Amino acid sequence: MPVDARVEEKEQEKIDRYQDLARELKGLCKVETKVIPIVVGALGTVAKGLEKNLKKAGANTTVELLQKAALLGTSRILRSILDSDYGNIR
Repeated sequence: MPVDARVEEKEQEKIDRYQDLARELKGLCKVETKVIPIVVGALGTVAKGLEKNLKKAGANTTVELLQKAALLGTSRILRSILDSDYGNIR
């Protein structure tokens, strides 16, 4: 199974990872906190609720722009590997 197929699982991991921080901020700063996961796979895969999460977070971007950034980043990494000594294995 490709790693990108696990974006929902990764969202839950992010929520779990940052819950303690959210609780600590709530206690220290006396503010309401909520963990809002924003996960985009290396090939641009997103969870169904990403657009809703972006709105909740007040993010000024679109799902399409995030997907494009992910693909461009993956492309840059692949290009650097292929241009390096690792890409010249014979």
